Amino acid sequence: MELEPEIRVVCPPGGVILFSAAQMHSTVPNTSGQARYSIDFRTVNIDDVMAMSGAPNRDSAPVGTSLRDFRRAADLESIPEEAVRLYDGSLPAEGALVFQPPAG
Repeated sequence: MELEPEIRVVCPPGGVILFSAAQMHSTVPNTSGQARYSIDFRTVNIDDVMAMSGAPNRDSAPVGTSLRDFRRAADLESIPEEAVRLYDGSLPAEGALVFQPPAG
C-alpha cells in the first residue's frame, strides 16, 4: 500500500464525508486547539448482506458479526437471522445488544 502522497480531506464545520468503512482510512492529530467531534452512522443494505457482496475486509480480523445490532429504520425490525448466519453461523450469544430500541 502506498502511503504517499497523503490525501487529507478537510470538511467545513458541520461537513460530512460519506465512504465505505472497508475503504482504508485514518485520522491525523488535532493541532487546532479546538475540540473535534466525529459521529459515524453505520448502515447496511439488506440486499448486499444477502448477496454477501460487501467489500473485503483487508486490514483487520474481526470475529463474528455486529449485524444483530442493526435495525430497519422504518419499523426497527432486526435483520433476519438467516441473513446474519451467512456471516456468523452460531446462535446469538447470551447478553445484551449494543443498541436496544425503546419499546413502544
